[in-house]
Amino acid sequence: MSATPDPTPTRILMVCTGNICRSPYAGFLLAGGLRDIDASGFEVRSAGTRAMGGQPIDASSMALLGPLAAATDGFVATQLTAEMIRRQDAVLTMTRDQRGAVLRLQPDALRRTFTLREFGRLLDTVEIAELPRDRAERWRRLLPELAANRTSARIPDPADDDVIDPFGQGESAFREMARQIAPATERIVAFERTAADLAERDPE
Repeated sequence: MSATPDPTPTRILMVCTGNICRSPYAGFLLAGGLRDIDASGFEVRSAGTRAMGGQPIDASSMALLGPLAAATDGFVATQLTAEMIRRQDAVLTMTRDQRGAVLRLQPDALRRTFTLREFGRLLDTVEIAELPRDRAERWRRLLPELAANRTSARIPDPADDDVIDPFGQGESAFREMARQIAPATERIVAFERTAADLAERDPE
């Protein structure tokens, strides 16, 4: 008899600097994709290392969300705190510098803190079929496995794990931001969709 699935949502925190351009865009994009797979299985939030507290998502980032923009109603930028980090299963930053800022606040978060693009890239280093079918158990196994694969999966230019900051720039910078973020969020959604399909076809 299989164990009862853990109903606790998997908590993912997106982090950038001001929490009005990159991290809310990435967060709402990922949340929308995951909601289509598991309506209550994930809680995706965002925060900033130097948040523009109380400000809404940048209009250019909101426009790029398309139909998902409706979910931004009521959003305000939030300052990153150590307590916030402690509550997360995974922390995904927009740059390596922000990853460092997270770890300065909460050093023991190392094995669950990645840049977003790094995380998406590292998902290709694991075999989904070998992970638990239960979502909560799967993510508990996944994070340390990805962390262990960092060294062997290094890329020639570490800057490719960063997302550009479009703040104060034109629409082309925001489009480039979206171009860098979307493949990583799509990879996470694809990973979960495959895992959900496996769980349905071959439950443990």
